Amino acid sequence: MIKLNGIVSIIIGCLIILSTISLSTQGYSKNQQNFSFDHIDIITLINQINESRVLYFYENLLKFGVRYTGTPNCSKAGDWIYEEFERMGLDVEFHEWKYDVFESRNIVATLPGKDQTSNAIFILSAHYDTFQGSPGANDDGSGVVAIMTIAEILSSYSFNHTIRFIAFSGEEVGTYGSYIYARESYNKGDNIVAVLNLDIIGYAETSIGGKIIRFFHESPSDWIASFAQDIALKYYNNLNISVESLPNYPGADNQAFVDYGYDGVWIAQHDSNRVGHSPNDTLGNINISYQMKTTKIMLAIATELAVKPINIQVIITSPLEGMGYINNKPVIELGFPDNFFQRLRGITIAFGRPMSTVEVISNENVKYVVFSINDAFTLWDSEPPYEWEIQGKYYPLIGRHKLKVFAYSESGEYDTDEMEIIFFTPSYQYGRW
Repeated sequence: MIKLNGIVSIIIGCLIILSTISLSTQGYSKNQQNFSFDHIDIITLINQINESRVLYFYENLLKFGVRYTGTPNCSKAGDWIYEEFERMGLDVEFHEWKYDVFESRNIVATLPGKDQTSNAIFILSAHYDTFQGSPGANDDGSGVVAIMTIAEILSSYSFNHTIRFIAFSGEEVGTYGSYIYARESYNKGDNIVAVLNLDIIGYAETSIGGKIIRFFHESPSDWIASFAQDIALKYYNNLNISVESLPNYPGADNQAFVDYGYDGVWIAQHDSNRVGHSPNDTLGNINISYQMKTTKIMLAIATELAVKPINIQVIITSPLEGMGYINNKPVIELGFPDNFFQRLRGITIAFGRPMSTVEVISNENVKYVVFSINDAFTLWDSEPPYEWEIQGKYYPLIGRHKLKVFAYSESGEYDTDEMEIIFFTPSYQYGRW
């Protein structure tokens, strides 16, 4: 396997610049039956969020001033975040990364799940770096304060699945920290079910905006926004805030995970960020009551996700994200971390007929797995290993196409996973009608 670089990167990039990135999704039994968790006293957890702790995290983060990636201020802020997570008793580590002229660290704190049969991971993230010249109270001190407030409360409990609290650096210079972390997580095979990225959640100036938080996402992550809307409705009498589901707005730290096949959403306030990227992005321009409200709803959503059983999950294990294939052989790693090729991160290109294989994680017998191209049924497989040598059905696969798989249990529950691939596959199963 060789790495793509230099002039080859430019040539391949130009060939596919009009194509979009991969959109595959790690399934979360998005079509399971609903389960009740009345025995989990989430209201008690929500009520532990108080203004004094929110202000504590704000004031201590903002004392480092402008936290531009690679500066001493950013590094000192990272040290403080690490120490706070460590004080909470979480498993915490620095994730060091380097790209171009930038070198920095993500801070990763883990609350392990108690279900030994589950390797599912849910991520709450924010970025602690700031735009050059801005103290970044809202962008994105608000997200950092929220995940630290939530982490402090949840650290005293345990849930079925693992929760990771991640403070990324490098967002304002190209989302480099999250990109490298997501790529490494994918290469390690981490089963990241959902990424909830909080970025600009601390200000409301209208009565409508004070009651709404927005979830931006691509279609494979629709289920996250839908789940969040249900949770917001469930606790509306307590929190008086709803979730608005919107089309994707690429460029936040969740996008790198989406590019590598995970589900993720960017979560932001409803009203405009009028002081963003300016020296005026200070604590004085934070609406603390709205910050409290957004933090509480995110605690409820994260907790409900972490306790919900995952009865069936399907994951595309090949073709791999971010690889160039000749038939079933991955020959080139396609890495596009810089800004010009940012929307090509995780892209997959296939010449010939690669093999698609899937892994199914299920609490009961699997009835069958269905493979489809562009949402059209192509093949089913009722025995593991679940696999299909990809080709067209009625026409060659030339250009960008969506590979989607469905896994069905005997009780009728199912899950899906999908990815987009740029194919150069002239063979097809049937001739023209």
